[in-house]
Order: sequence, then C-alpha cells, then structure tokens
Amino acid sequence: MKRILSACLEQTVLFKTEEESHTYINNLKKNGVTCKIVETQTHPDNSVAVKLIRDYNKRPVGDYFD
Repeated sequence: MKRILSACLEQTVLFKTEEESHTYINNLKKNGVTCKIVETQTHPDNSVAVKLIRDYNKRPVGDYFD
C-alpha cells in the first residue's frame, strides 16, 4: 500500500488587480492553506502574476518550503 508523505502545488495565478491578488492570498490563509509566495510580477496593464507554492489537500508539505 502506498501513502503520500508530503505534497504541494506550484501555481502561477494571474489577477487583474493587485487588490485581487491580496484577497486571494488572504482567503488561502483564512482557510488554513499553507502557502509561500515565490515571486510577484506586475505587468504594464497593472495585472499581477503571483507564483506560489501551496499545500495539496491539507497534506504535510515536508521540506518544499525550505
């Protein structure tokens, strides 16, 4: 039998505004999702791309955040 010891997702999410990105991150934290922002880029049209690593189904993240 196999067992998942640790897991995470790496995502790049594009938001129309910086406020939307802050709302998204705050909602993740409010819902108990462990996340780490790797990079944030603001584009000329004021859209914001956020690259982040987050837990997967509340599984332990192991050493992914180190």
